[in-house]
Amino acid sequence: MSLGLFGLLIVWLVDGNPKAKIKAYWNNKTAVIISSIYLITVLGLIHTSNFEFALDDLRRKLPIFFIPFYVAGFSPITTKELQLLLKVFIGGVLIATLWSLFVYLGGLNETIVDVRDYSRFNSHIRFGLEVALAIFICFHFAFNAGSLKQKLAWASFSVWLIATLFLFSLFTGLIVFVATASVILVVFGALSNNQKLKWTSILLASFISIGCIFYLVTTINNFNKSITPKKIEAKLFSKAGNKYQIDIHTKNSTLRENGYHVEKHIAWREFEAAWNTRSNISFNDKDLKGQDLKSTLTRFITSKGQRKDKESIDMLSDYEVKAIERGVSNYLYLEMNPVTLKLHKILWEHNNSLNGGNINGHSVLMRWEYWKTALSIIKKHLFFGVGTGDVQDAFDQHYKESNSILTAQYRLRTHNQFLAFGVSFGLVGFCWFIGCLFYTALLTINFKNYLYLAFFGIITSSMFTEDTLEIQAGINLFAFFNTLLLLSTNTKTENIK
Repeated sequence: MSLGLFGLLIVWLVDGNPKAKIKAYWNNKTAVIISSIYLITVLGLIHTSNFEFALDDLRRKLPIFFIPFYVAGFSPITTKELQLLLKVFIGGVLIATLWSLFVYLGGLNETIVDVRDYSRFNSHIRFGLEVALAIFICFHFAFNAGSLKQKLAWASFSVWLIATLFLFSLFTGLIVFVATASVILVVFGALSNNQKLKWTSILLASFISIGCIFYLVTTINNFNKSITPKKIEAKLFSKAGNKYQIDIHTKNSTLRENGYHVEKHIAWREFEAAWNTRSNISFNDKDLKGQDLKSTLTRFITSKGQRKDKESIDMLSDYEVKAIERGVSNYLYLEMNPVTLKLHKILWEHNNSLNGGNINGHSVLMRWEYWKTALSIIKKHLFFGVGTGDVQDAFDQHYKESNSILTAQYRLRTHNQFLAFGVSFGLVGFCWFIGCLFYTALLTINFKNYLYLAFFGIITSSMFTEDTLEIQAGINLFAFFNTLLLLSTNTKTENIK
């Protein structure tokens, strides 16, 4: 990505007429506004103390200024040029998904423990956003295709890309795709003069929303049923004649898996010995996810409603042994689709925290800690924030002063782009950022352009749970498409009719 930007700079210089290009940029109100987001970061240097971090942040965010500056210096991108760029982007995303499929099918002979590892070229979060955007672009080409063959081809690409959101567990991409699709349908319905299209769009958006709510409620109900307290008949000795551990801790333990007590009915010595005969990973080692294997194993056996002894180990299939080695802690996870699995894990994390469990390593619950920390910092530095370079320092200080329950490796930043601007630049910078986001779209196309609405929905949705503009891939995705779609000649000609 950095080399690509450097290449654009060379083209800008070799083409000549720098004064004319600078003037063209300065006269382009939209380009100036969208690139002024970078100015916030520059102004944040005034009251920063960690210049090493600040300069690195300025380097990463340079595309936010440079891409609008570059594009505005040349003739507006034509519809034909825009379509070519969009097709190249789709091609890149398709190649990435096919490579992920190759890995998924065992082409590299890798043992994939974490589904996030199917994203081979950048983080699974950014990959999910790219896939979601590519789907909407495929819809655009399918709708405008001149022949049935072309429509079917673009529709097929769309179906495959939607399938990859499930296949590779691109959960964030799936959420922003569904949310953006619902918004687009509502906007299309509201603005369309065709009554049939209007009501069809609104009804379809309602159907999607109701379907998602029903699915969520069903999943929650099934989870609540699974954690309903259940009992196993208490015994003093296992069939092998070994005593189950019974002490004050086990008697008072509240940890459960599928309703069964995790820390009860355990004959530790025979449980360990039996496992070591079934697996090359020792009972006291880490599983392939880096978790304590004995903890993963204990939870897995408990989830089946069995005592933790030799008998339960002998009943495990080879497939279940491999699953435990990969860090699977509940036998139900082997049967769940990726979406249900993700929701079940989130619900389990929440229930576990309510029962005194540790939230470290659980991404959803840790986000609450990040957001609360960010709000506390904003309150202390309300108007101008802590500055461009002092964000991590401010978080570290707050974690230390508040004796945060997060361990050192998980003491991260906001995971919310809006809060990130609030922490860095206070209310002034936050309002500036929001203004730049919405004003340019209202000024240029009033959100009536399908492609821009799809991009805007995806990128802003991601900002609620991710630091989208703090990572290079997210920064370039935002800067490139925000500029491309706002400054191209088709922004008005392809508005929603």
